[in-house]
Amino acid sequence: GKVQFSGTKTLTGRELEEGQFSFTLTDGEKTETVKNDKDGNFTFTEITYDETMLGEHTYTVTEVNDGKPGYTYDDAEYEIIVKVEDNGDGTLNVTYTVNGEENGAITFENEYKANGSVEFGGTKTLTGRDLAAYEFSFELIAADGNYKGFTKNDADGSYEFAPIRYTQEDAGKTFNYTVTEVNGGKPGYTYDDTEYEIIVKVEDNGDGTLNVTYTVNGEENGAITFENEYKAEGKVQFSGTKTLTGRELE
Repeated sequence: GKVQFSGTKTLTGRELEEGQFSFTLTDGEKTETVKNDKDGNFTFTEITYDETMLGEHTYTVTEVNDGKPGYTYDDAEYEIIVKVEDNGDGTLNVTYTVNGEENGAITFENEYKANGSVEFGGTKTLTGRDLAAYEFSFELIAADGNYKGFTKNDADGSYEFAPIRYTQEDAGKTFNYTVTEVNGGKPGYTYDDTEYEIIVKVEDNGDGTLNVTYTVNGEENGAITFENEYKAEGKVQFSGTKTLTGRELE
């Protein structure tokens, strides 16, 4: 009599490749390892029984955790119990259960998730007086309106927005943002009305990380700088009095 075990592998998050995952079948003494085909199927070698092997035989099927970055592995363990009986006509009756279910399915499910982030910042310069921390404000706005960042400068003129994080669903996409200075309208200051257009491209590295690249006004990793000036102005007017003796003053 003979029996052959097989199963299926599913992968979400990216396309499954042939030979990408491994699976083992063991009876405690012998172990066989096979890999999936491009459709996610895997099949172990056929097992043959003879009249000296009547009774029950126990096997275990598991997935091999290769530890590839970005992937979750299925830790399910399938116990297969094979029962071999003599039909009395030169054949053996071979039946089996998988985790207690007759001819049960063996399936493993994996997921792939890649993550990445990008952080934008720049510098502020001020002429005419010393720059103070938190004196100027800056906005980072997504073109689709789904993101808006706000920050202020440090005492040395640098500023940074909070990191923007991307997930597997963002791979293959581009994102557009603009960075501007907020015009606080403080007397004596001129504000920089420059608008920086940032285009972010997100790609999957295939190792659980996303490659995030960007251009600023068409320049790769371009600088984002704003320049302000302070000028104070004031006025004074002098007056006095004239007296004339001897005749009327005109």
